[in-house]
Amino acid sequence: MMKRLRITVEGTAYDVTVEELDAPEGATAPLAAAPSASARPPAPATPRPAAPPPAPAAPALPVGEGAVVSPLAGTVVKLAVANGQSVAIGDVLVVLEAMKMNTPIAATRAGQVTAIAVAVGTTVSEGQVLLTLG
Repeated sequence: MMKRLRITVEGTAYDVTVEELDAPEGATAPLAAAPSASARPPAPATPRPAAPPPAPAAPALPVGEGAVVSPLAGTVVKLAVANGQSVAIGDVLVVLEAMKMNTPIAATRAGQVTAIAVAVGTTVSEGQVLLTLG
């Protein structure tokens, strides 16, 4: 049996036709009540402000000893260290967001941050150098 429905998503109304698969043969769907005169039309959608453009990518650092690379593609949402800062094993260096999940990137060795190749808002690829520890 086919049904016509109106679905509103974020203020935009869509008219759709769907087929009810679980209805027994000969069954009829209950009729929906007509909207009352006091029913209001949906409020117009408010446009969302445009997201700020991502930060420009810094020049790529070569992968070498002390390089901390991204384990996944994502966006840098937090830099937890500064250039010249000393870090210990396990200290969080960078937080990446991918698929709405935050992933902290921790130091695997002690050292001093000698170069930072990304900024908050930078989109990174898997294997891309984030920073270097000396």
